[in-house]
Amino acid sequence: MIALGPSHHAHHLSGPFWWSLRGVATIYSLLSSNLKPTLGFAHQTASQRKADAFLLGEALTHWFAQTHLGAHMVVPLEAHTGFVVPHSTTAPYPKPMPKYFRHGVKPGAKSEPDFLAFAGPGQIHVIESKGRAGFGHFGVADHVINAARNKALRQVCRIASVNGIPPMTRTACVFAFDQSGLTGQITDPPANRPYHYRAEWPDLVRQAYASVLDPLFESSARDIGGNYVGIEFMPGWKFGIDRHVYKLVRSVEDAATMGRLLTFLSNFTSETDGVRIAEEYSAGSDGLLLIGGPDFSTKGMRGALA
Repeated sequence: MIALGPSHHAHHLSGPFWWSLRGVATIYSLLSSNLKPTLGFAHQTASQRKADAFLLGEALTHWFAQTHLGAHMVVPLEAHTGFVVPHSTTAPYPKPMPKYFRHGVKPGAKSEPDFLAFAGPGQIHVIESKGRAGFGHFGVADHVINAARNKALRQVCRIASVNGIPPMTRTACVFAFDQSGLTGQITDPPANRPYHYRAEWPDLVRQAYASVLDPLFESSARDIGGNYVGIEFMPGWKFGIDRHVYKLVRSVEDAATMGRLLTFLSNFTSETDGVRIAEEYSAGSDGLLLIGGPDFSTKGMRGALA
């Protein structure tokens, strides 16, 4: 949620302190520890539930890419990140239609997928995320989930290449939230007319690491333990990045420097870089680190107020 914060420009507040606080608050206020929606989530207006389901769907898709696709860098795509180039109308489809796929809603000709996930040099996954929420008698019906999946598949499976590199997978991730809990449907593949996605490598890195490339983060970052630098955005909570990853991220200028970053991330583990932090923490394979938890935050707040 923190890493995705900068990709949502509609928010009237910005900066790493706000993104970090909002990301943590969103997760703990909308989902319980067993990932079931909270009463606060269920009792929102329909439009608020729709917006929050979208954000949670993106966060879970980000987690899926890192955990199950082995991605070390997940890039949220916006209209300004790159551009979609149509291929010849007679070109073969990048992926065949899967069995039982019917009546997918076609996206606009220039509608880009939500994410590019990089598992290493030349290893790219194209991913579309959908989030749905419903707390009526029947919750989120199967036909709603399937319709979201079909539209997502149309968006990802037409992509034949990313900067000339064929994707390893083209995946639709649909997450539904209702009174029964959380449901996820992950599907790979189909296609229609193939398109190529093109973007400058530095632009992709800036999207993936926007939260730590923000000028306020750069000016406020301090040592937070181990080999990490970052910020304390509220008592007991810190957000940061590995120093060496940070250096490589800031040096990306072309395909070669992008390759060096991805090669380093392929072998990166927080343990080998000397992280020995007493507080509860979560370290990502992208070099980002979140320190804190509900119990520690409560203790930290009590200490600050004592």
